Formats: sequence, structure tokens, C-alpha cells
Amino acid sequence: MANRRTTHNPNQFVNTDDHRRQLQLAVQTALPTNVHVLARNFARSSASSYWLLMLDQPNHVTPRFLTLRIADHTLWLANHDQLTLTWQAGNFDAVQQQLRARLTAETLQAYSYQLTMTDIITLRLLLHLEQHQLIWLVQLSPAIAKAYKNQQLDLHADFPSAKLLLGNMNNSSLQLVPVNQSQFQARIGRYFGRNLLFSQFTSHQLLRLLPTNQWIRPLLQVLPPTPHLEAQLAATYGTSFVRVYVEAIRQQSRLQAVGS
Repeated sequence: MANRRTTHNPNQFVNTDDHRRQLQLAVQTALPTNVHVLARNFARSSASSYWLLMLDQPNHVTPRFLTLRIADHTLWLANHDQLTLTWQAGNFDAVQQQLRARLTAETLQAYSYQLTMTDIITLRLLLHLEQHQLIWLVQLSPAIAKAYKNQQLDLHADFPSAKLLLGNMNNSSLQLVPVNQSQFQARIGRYFGRNLLFSQFTSHQLLRLLPTNQWIRPLLQVLPPTPHLEAQLAATYGTSFVRVYVEAIRQQSRLQAVGS
């Protein structure tokens, strides 16, 4: 069936449900037969959208995934792990043609990624902490924080040296615990660059990193289970790392008990 053609007028683009449906149709129609959409989300205030693609590999046990970004402006993150495509908002035919041209077998191999068991236990930890109203934050340099996305945050050069903190999801000035674990921080930066975490600016130069639940949950459903999660986290990141987040959960539980 041919796609419904839409007359393109960028000045008339509105981020409506109908436009989102048309974009989703354009993306799904352009995908190779061995690729499907596992999850997607749309920006509220712009024409940006993010797509988690899964590559079907019948002869491989471990699936591969790809983060696709379709937007009308440049991403403020440098060294992100995403295939990016720039479009004129509302031009659905053009974006479909671009996707068909870009999503070659070579591009899919170059931009797709696999998730290891360490990735799986780390993603489960992110969701576990969020259930206890705890998230990770990084303290940005004054220049990057002040610029508010007008200066790039380099996930290779800037992110590893930023101060990593574990804090309250609803109050960023409450219960901030510094955590020094370079391997864990490197993975957090990688997930941020794949849109598995999304960011919110706060005061005091802090960037809140929240799990993209509508992506992580479908991912974990197609990945192996992780029994004995805490023991695996201790073996990977160290017992002191586990003690820090376990104590943060206890303190959070105490705060919730007092407030109830």
C-alpha cells in the first residue's frame, strides 16, 4: 500500500498525534525487513524523536539494537551512540527516503550494539533504584551548565570527569551521595548517549539522569534474566559500591516513613 502523501510546509508543522502517526508510518515502512521498532519516544517541544530498533538475527543468540534519532536540530551530546538523521519537520516522504538510503547492512552493523550481562544488571539496578525514588546525577562544569545545551557535553571527554552522585528523584538537593566508580560511570555515560537515560537540568549545575523506562523495560524483556542481582553487582562494581546504594535505599525508606 502506498503511503499517504503529505504536502510539506515546515512553517505549519505542529507536534500532534497525527504527525507522530505519520512519522511512525514513514519510519516503519523504511526499515529493512530484519529490523523492527522495539520502542520510541517523541519530544514534547520539538520535532525530535528517538527510536529503539532491534535487529532480528535468527542465527545469533544475542540480539543487536540501534538508537535512531530523527530531529530538526543538532544533538547537544558529543560522542553519542546514535544514528542521527536531520529532517525538515513534517516532510514525511523525505525522511522515509533518507532512512531507506541510510539503513544499509553496513550502517546497521556500524551503529548497532549488543548488551552484555554487565549491561543487563546495570539497567536492572537503574530501575530498582528508581522504584525507591533514587536516580543518578552528574555535576557539570560551570560553563556547560550555564550554556544549557548550547555547549556540547562530550561523553568521552567531559562526562567521565564529572562528579557522579546518587540522589533523590524528586528533590535534587536531598540525600546527595558521591559515588566514585569509573566503570559504572562509563556505562552510565554510554546509556545516556543511547537514550536509555534522559536528562533534566537542576540548580547547582546538576544534571539529573532518569531511566527511559519505555525503552529499558522492553529491552529487559528480550534479554536474559539476572538472578542474584546484588551478588553480580558486587562482583562487577565492588562491595563498597553496593553498600552505598543499599544504604541510600535505607535512608530513602526512613524519609518516606517519616513523611507518611
